[in-house]
Amino acid sequence: MDAMDDFRSMARDPEHRRQFEKLLYLAAKRGDADLVAERLSWGIDPNCTFAKNRTPLIANVGGSNPSAVTVRTLLEHGADPHLMDEAGLTALDYARRKLARLRARPNRRPRKSPSLDENGQLRLSAEEQEELDEMRRELGSEDRDYLHLWWQERLRAARRVFNDPEQVEQIVAILEAAGEPR
Repeated sequence: MDAMDDFRSMARDPEHRRQFEKLLYLAAKRGDADLVAERLSWGIDPNCTFAKNRTPLIANVGGSNPSAVTVRTLLEHGADPHLMDEAGLTALDYARRKLARLRARPNRRPRKSPSLDENGQLRLSAEEQEELDEMRRELGSEDRDYLHLWWQERLRAARRVFNDPEQVEQIVAILEAAGEPR
């Protein structure tokens, strides 16, 4: 048995399962489709519930960074769009409410992060560049993967757009289609 099989069996083990489900929930709430897909590949139940009976699907739609790709990923892995939280609301209910709120606000363009240049590439502050240089010195050439992951996470954070109406519109369409009888 290789390490990945060990890891997957640990994710399904009742003793550890809840911690792994929390990792899925948090990734969904952040709208991080890549992490959601990775965590679902571990065998985590996409319909696990947390406070107020909220599922990762509801957490994504209700969070500040709803993502259509994350919603699709959850649905493809068996998330049930019909599940309700304690308030009796589904992910589609939350998406429709959010879209109505976003449409009611004055039309504002999403602000671009000051960490991005005119081409959408990461531009580090002096402090962050110093931190990256320090990590390079400490890690040397043997841990390039860590530095690459750090850079990717920092870029992903800079590109994040909060409560993007286009994403919410896509989510409503996806969830409406998922709720139709087959």
